[in-house]
Amino acid sequence: MTRRAKPANPNTAAGLESRIIHLLDCSEGSVSRRYIQRALNLGHRDSGTLDQALEGAGAAGTLQRVRGDHYTATRKLPLICVVEVTGFGEDGEVLARQIDVGSEVAAVKIIVREKQRRGRRGAARGRPALGAGDRAMVRLTANADGYLAEIVRRLETVPRTVLGIYDGFGQIHPTGKCDRFGFMVDTAADQGAEAGELVVAEVQPHRRAGLAEARIIEKLGTEPGSRAYSHIAIHTQGLPSVFSSAAMNEAAAASFISTEGRADLREIPLVTIDDTNARDFDDAIWAEPVPEANGGGWSVIVAIADVAAYVAPGSALDVEAAERGNSVYLADRVIPMLPEALSNGWCSLKPDKDCACIAVHMHIDSAGAMRRYRFERAIMRSAARLTYAEVEEIRSGRGQLSAPIQGLVSNIFGAFKALKAASEFRQTLNLAIPEPQVVLDADGQVISLGPVPKYDSHQLIEAFMIAANVAAAETLEKARQPFLYRVHGEPPTDRLAAFRDFINSLGIRLSTGQVPRAGEFNRLIAKAKTLENAYIVEAAVLRTQAQAIYTPTNIGHFGL
Repeated sequence: MTRRAKPANPNTAAGLESRIIHLLDCSEGSVSRRYIQRALNLGHRDSGTLDQALEGAGAAGTLQRVRGDHYTATRKLPLICVVEVTGFGEDGEVLARQIDVGSEVAAVKIIVREKQRRGRRGAARGRPALGAGDRAMVRLTANADGYLAEIVRRLETVPRTVLGIYDGFGQIHPTGKCDRFGFMVDTAADQGAEAGELVVAEVQPHRRAGLAEARIIEKLGTEPGSRAYSHIAIHTQGLPSVFSSAAMNEAAAASFISTEGRADLREIPLVTIDDTNARDFDDAIWAEPVPEANGGGWSVIVAIADVAAYVAPGSALDVEAAERGNSVYLADRVIPMLPEALSNGWCSLKPDKDCACIAVHMHIDSAGAMRRYRFERAIMRSAARLTYAEVEEIRSGRGQLSAPIQGLVSNIFGAFKALKAASEFRQTLNLAIPEPQVVLDADGQVISLGPVPKYDSHQLIEAFMIAANVAAAETLEKARQPFLYRVHGEPPTDRLAAFRDFINSLGIRLSTGQVPRAGEFNRLIAKAKTLENAYIVEAAVLRTQAQAIYTPTNIGHFGL
């Protein structure tokens, strides 16, 4: 009989080292020993093992102790590596990043110094200077700011494209900062581009008159204002804006999902609440009070479009959605994650249309605590498409919608009041930073710029969605299914130090020592309300927070 080997204990010193390094790699700045212990769910009995793991990782050079009991991951680049030029610094230095196929790009500063070979009379000769997108094998030397790179060998690169304005006389003026000089174009082969037209061009390997040559491969027109800027943003950021024919065909073939095996929620008046200019509607909500005989509180439903019913794993739609990751909203357009037949069609919860959805039924008590919940796939029919402003008007008694909808709005605010009470009890981080709103005319010109009005209905939707996500996470945990948490770690120590210096200059004190909790940040924000530019303090609080990450380890959410 063959005995199965026992799995390695993840809480041994050797097992902890890899978990610690993974945690540090996912964290911004340095983190404390206490934070590591809590994030890895280690008890008091594991303290000695944790110290051994920290010492072992330090001796191996994979982490370093930066101050007191704070640690950070050590990121070392190889002596010889391949880099790609990303642009130029303020002083004209050539900036680059490491390229290593199959691994992440190291986020350190690399300055490339190219030695010029000289002819008999001292004149510089050889290949032209490196430009954005060029690659080279380099030898690295560490310095205080990052690395200096000496070129060992320049490498052939794939054709690079640039976005620019064609002047009609054989030259393209780039729109990006990476290209300091223009590009020459053969006017006999300029594809009929007009003067002032935005074009995409492919950079050629040879030069003429001291400037690199380019070949126009796409004309984007002479659209004014924000439309031209949107083209520039799409090209500069490399945003995929065209779907493959296979993905478009799959989207066009989509049809209504069968009701078989799905709960019927069409008689429940779920509503969507979005911005006035929203084009697709992903989620809907409903609430009603629970009789005291049944425990009191609120019965809440949150339903989201069942996109998985239309996007099969491994399909062309799935591959393209993974490439995009999310929809991108620009001033004058939306680049959707899915073709419009789905994003604005079958997967949009429009009123008076039967839609496939995934719904969570939640019972929330009067103090905002979750008592029970259940998930189901269902068919729903939105009763109304509401905006945040309309909901505020209904709440204040000025709304003109039907009595059932006005009653529903009253109910969802009642449930929100309970959820808000629970949030205040937890002392969650409360930020209300104004967001800019750009209003365009029919020609794409900006006609106004101002803050987006802040309503309680914005917080209402956020509270409902957080509750639904908590229920989803707990359901997956109980089922022992692997999934990712969206987490926020503690604010990095270097950001906290800068934040303390800033608020001290305003006459507001923040205690030193332990990392402040969210409630203390809220108190600072409240104190700052008396200042002329109080929103600056809120912005500084936001910048002090760690960046959100997705990880299979639940290290908690500092703001919630």
